[in-house]
Amino acid sequence: MLLKRIILLLLPVGLLLFMPGISAEKINKQNEKVSPADNPNNESKNIFGFGILSRISGLWNGPVSSATPAGSFDKWYVDFRPVSPGQVSQYSTLDKDTLNYISLFIVKHNNRLKVAMRTEGVFQNKGCVTYEAVDTVRESEGYYRFSDFQTGAKRAYTEFFFKDDEFIMEVYTSKFNKVYPLQLHSRWKAKLGDRKSASGAVSHFKFPRPVMIKDFSNVFKNMSESIYFSFENDPYSSATQPYVGNVTVNIIVDDDIKVKNNHELFLLLTTESLFEGLKYKKENLKYISKYAYLPINTKSYTFNNVHPGKYYLYSYIDINSDKKHLSGDYMSSDLNTIFLLKEKGNIIVNTKIDFLIP
Repeated sequence: MLLKRIILLLLPVGLLLFMPGISAEKINKQNEKVSPADNPNNESKNIFGFGILSRISGLWNGPVSSATPAGSFDKWYVDFRPVSPGQVSQYSTLDKDTLNYISLFIVKHNNRLKVAMRTEGVFQNKGCVTYEAVDTVRESEGYYRFSDFQTGAKRAYTEFFFKDDEFIMEVYTSKFNKVYPLQLHSRWKAKLGDRKSASGAVSHFKFPRPVMIKDFSNVFKNMSESIYFSFENDPYSSATQPYVGNVTVNIIVDDDIKVKNNHELFLLLTTESLFEGLKYKKENLKYISKYAYLPINTKSYTFNNVHPGKYYLYSYIDINSDKKHLSGDYMSSDLNTIFLLKEKGNIIVNTKIDFLIP
């Protein structure tokens, strides 16, 4: 499955109690060195890696390649938006059992402020959470590297290369300290789909601002590496994430549609319509925010950690397991199921699949 693959590919990489009033100016720089050119404005000059918060906000999509057993695939769609003045996050789901969660946020560590990355991957309620701190920054080149808080780049690290409206994310792993030098684990070549979807949150938080989100000064001091295999001890659980809400979709299949056990439901949330009247606009797939592949007997599904905003809902039945939802498959005839999710909102939306795609 697509997102299960994503989890396998991205897990080896790497909180949020919002603490207003802690500014960059109150913490002295130590350790990493940054040239003035790397921090172009005075407000952010004491935040190591600050520029990535703005660069990564938006809807992104692109292929993932890997030499691992998980294999490679053509598209991964991700919706990064601010969830506080100093944090940007994405939460991807594929089905009721599979998720991937990435957050970038400002922390205090080694007596200075820097950007950290939290990566969570779960399959059937099992997974892990990895925390990494930015250790190398070249803002003018759009380059950022994150590594384990305790072991640095000896265990795992993640590199981001930004250029114009694209970025490459590369994950390197020691295979749990079994190989050195580290090996390339996966590569995601992402292309910007849209930034407008994030503009509401950017305006709401005046994002990004140099505000400390979490004090990580002592969080990992008794650990050999900054990775958690038990969610009970996670210092910043996904349940405590700010601003986002939940969308529950109730699914009805028309009585005239004869479904089989090997058929598959597909739910899709976009930030812009996929149709102009009755005309399908394939180019608008770049506006995909959330999606889930589900068993055919699913009656209700909840998208968790959804960014506030306006969405279009589409529902399909895939009858030949190609996940393309083309001629011969089924979909909802309602092309204008639109809803607005508020901050920390919980909303219920209904969809009925009743149309054979010609």
